[in-house]
Amino acid sequence: MDNSRTKKSIRNTIVALVEQGIYTVMSFFCRTVFIYSLGKTYLGFSGLFSDILTLLSLAELGVGTAILYSMYKPTAKGDHKQVAALLNLYKKVYNTIGVIITVVGFALTPFLKYLISDIPDMPEIPLIYILYLLNTTASYFFIYKKSILITDQKSYVASLTYICTTTLQNLLQIVFLLTTHNFIIYLLIQIACTLANNIIISVYVDRHYSYLKQYKDEQLCKEDKQVIYNNVKAMFVSKLSSAVVTSTDNLLISKFVSTIVLGLYSNYTLFTTMLRTILSKIFEALTGSVGNLVALESSDRVYKTFRKIWFVNFWLVSFSCAALFALVNPFITLWVGESYLLEEKVVFIVCLNLYMRLIRNTFLTFNDTYGMFKQLKPKCIAEAIINLTVSLLFVGPMKMGIYGVLFGTFVSNITTNFWYEPYLLFKKFGVSLKKYFLLFGEYILLTAISAGTMFWVCNYVIALNGWIGFILKVAVTCVCINLFYIVVFARTDEFKYFLEIVKAKIKR
Repeated sequence: MDNSRTKKSIRNTIVALVEQGIYTVMSFFCRTVFIYSLGKTYLGFSGLFSDILTLLSLAELGVGTAILYSMYKPTAKGDHKQVAALLNLYKKVYNTIGVIITVVGFALTPFLKYLISDIPDMPEIPLIYILYLLNTTASYFFIYKKSILITDQKSYVASLTYICTTTLQNLLQIVFLLTTHNFIIYLLIQIACTLANNIIISVYVDRHYSYLKQYKDEQLCKEDKQVIYNNVKAMFVSKLSSAVVTSTDNLLISKFVSTIVLGLYSNYTLFTTMLRTILSKIFEALTGSVGNLVALESSDRVYKTFRKIWFVNFWLVSFSCAALFALVNPFITLWVGESYLLEEKVVFIVCLNLYMRLIRNTFLTFNDTYGMFKQLKPKCIAEAIINLTVSLLFVGPMKMGIYGVLFGTFVSNITTNFWYEPYLLFKKFGVSLKKYFLLFGEYILLTAISAGTMFWVCNYVIALNGWIGFILKVAVTCVCINLFYIVVFARTDEFKYFLEIVKAKIKR
């Protein structure tokens, strides 16, 4: 990427990581106070109602991603009329979706009693549900304007706004939970801060993109609408298949293995979710710059940039997964005891699945910015079918337990995502897929060496126990893995490129 894109990417990434760090810390404190003040019953409501509204949110159909893709090129070329027309469509669709989810959500209120069990009869349950519903639908109004910040490589503005509103939200919720122990006030604060976040972004966009008001009645032509409609259909299949892949593992473990084992597994998914969220924030911050690059530069230039970004992604993912494999069982032993540990082979497949998912971040970002929605549709269907079929086979007739369920996810990944997403992208670049397989082979081998070595060191070499021993293991793991990669990649163009960026930042 050129200097302008690089600077914007770095700024967006840093702010996004700060946002995630603050959100994680504040949410932890708020959740602690929540449990202390309200107890397990309200936590149950939170989980149940969030699941219901997540399903209702499938009504979004991937419209946001499809329209965002259509905005990259006109934004990069300064075609204000087309950007305004796309944003007008975005507004219309999101307002409609918000109304539909509100109406359907209200219609489900009388049936809540059939979904709730082992909870005392509480008259405020419908009100609590409605407040959760309103918080969800509030996110569909005004927030469509955030898309222009992403395509204009200014997502840091949205991140800074979110930092301010979510910090205020958590502080107010903590204060009112401690003083009133009132869940209704807790939810009202959440709704108010969600609206405040969206309104602030809307006002900022209106002030800095005045042409939106000038073209407020601009409409897309029929052909452009049809392109978006086709992309939305393909995106919906992708969203649906993703929900199948991510949701069936827990259902199968609970049904065919044990709910207790599912509880043990949830301790591990706590860490994998945290790593996925942090790394996804980095790539969300890069999306605008990648979209600008794809819209303006040649395939050769885009490919070279892709190689650099994939290199960084590999380093972060490999380090994260190797460290998790080496350290997660020692941490859980100290945290809750050895009775909560899963077998080493299960820990291995958990980390392997995480690696196979996160190493795709670069491909997902570039495929989205290239608009590969329709091309990815058959892959998404195949992935969902293979995942469910193979997992059922492993956990049912073959009696492989939780390992079988998770290994089924790996099989579905390796038979679909592993080769098909790179195939589409490298075809676009005009580069032989053989280069991908050679690079991936090098990357997975280095990950296996670092993960295996650090697992052996942390579990069989370092004899010091307790938290001091664990801190020592963390320090050794961090230093050894990164030093190993520095030695291996010191002479590569990708490493030298990012080293120069770091040096320049330090000098400044």
